[in-house]
Amino acid sequence: MRKSGLLLVVTCVLATSGCLERKGSPIGPNVGYGQEVRIGNGGVSRVDVLFVIDNSGSMDKEQENLAIQIPALVRDLASPPDDDLDGVPDWNPAEVLRIGIVTTDVGMGSAMIPMSGCVPGGDDGALRGGVFEWHEGDDPDAFAARVGETVDALDITGCAFEQPLEAAARAIARAPETGFPSEDDLLALIVVTDEEDCSVEDDDAFFATMEASDYNVHCGRNAASLTPVPELLAQIRGDRDESAFVYAAIAGIPVGVAPDIDPDALLAREDMQFREDGARAPRAIAVCGSDSPADLGRADPARRLVEMARYVPSSVLTTICTDDFGPAISEIGARIGQQIPGVCLVRAIPLGLGDRVPCEVTVTLPPGGRCVDHPGYGYLEDHEGSEVCEVDQVVGGAGSGFSYDPAHEACPQLVLTEDAQPPIGAIVQAECFFPLQMELGAQCARSSQCGSGFCDPITDTCSELLETPGGTTGG
Repeated sequence: MRKSGLLLVVTCVLATSGCLERKGSPIGPNVGYGQEVRIGNGGVSRVDVLFVIDNSGSMDKEQENLAIQIPALVRDLASPPDDDLDGVPDWNPAEVLRIGIVTTDVGMGSAMIPMSGCVPGGDDGALRGGVFEWHEGDDPDAFAARVGETVDALDITGCAFEQPLEAAARAIARAPETGFPSEDDLLALIVVTDEEDCSVEDDDAFFATMEASDYNVHCGRNAASLTPVPELLAQIRGDRDESAFVYAAIAGIPVGVAPDIDPDALLAREDMQFREDGARAPRAIAVCGSDSPADLGRADPARRLVEMARYVPSSVLTTICTDDFGPAISEIGARIGQQIPGVCLVRAIPLGLGDRVPCEVTVTLPPGGRCVDHPGYGYLEDHEGSEVCEVDQVVGGAGSGFSYDPAHEACPQLVLTEDAQPPIGAIVQAECFFPLQMELGAQCARSSQCGSGFCDPITDTCSELLETPGGTTGG
């Protein structure tokens, strides 16, 4: 059964379902938490991550740096952090995490240039090591170690004409035979390269005009003849809703640039333009790094990889000119995690309340939608031209609607059965009301909510009972 968790906190409306949690407000004698969640594509708790990694001669150190950080990415998705220290994970954990690794080497057509590392077809988008798969309950560190070993073992003999976006498109075209990625999973594409993307549809025609002296600048000089980035994005993203696709590039981007920088602003920078170094054999002027053996390698401006971010709302752009990919991987993990629908309840619902939990779930359908067309939905009212449906509560595992899932200790959720998933554009609102014994200092509405002490009417917080002169307490 596919699940879509619903966070219960103070109301906020989401473009997808990744609102971070806020403290609930006391309502009457009980404490209730409510939130509106705008559903993107029905809910996905399975995540597929496709790494496209440059395996040309200049990438030895960069591959090593990436392999070191793979465990951090896996842990962020399998066991999310609590960076805001509010006692709950910052996003939902993935139930299934799969990782595929391909190289940027797809050859350069039938041409075989000495010393280029290029052979016809190259790796052709084939997965290195197959599909790495982790399920909830598996050891994330052992899983991360297997992935990291594969990254660390990548060679640096690949084609010097890197085509990362074309490699990603070819890998996804192989999905019918590999099963990766799945059309139903959230897909994250992570490109790691120190060169500009040179993806081209007709390799033979494109490289036929290249002179030996132009090897380093042929792609930059003829960028207008490369496959348009929107075409490659369409092949990579497929029919996924944009909320189910994340894109990241660790590439030729200036050092110090914010990972969520506006792509157009980045592309407008002078150091991001393709310029040739006239003082030596034709070569692009680097955007970061240097040729010094003591420094991390140089990188050319990754204009096409930045352009890709124009069309992907959830993108991360970071420099490859660093010996620590930790901040980049942390940002990428957070961006993926925030796209995983279903975030955690502020508090678990107390036990002993019976078979049914004291929660109500309603769905406001898009205009024209009807409650009667959805299993487990009952008509409640009209709201601004849209039908509002009350969702049945499932008891004992039979029926359609929602139920409470306390299985994730750190992330209890209300979940919808697969046939009760709301359509795209629907708004789900959930509210739970139950007696809650609060600790000292917690927000309260009346003294009966305070496990110890009384509810201070001035601060609306649970306070200690004061001692009377006779040695007793009162309040």
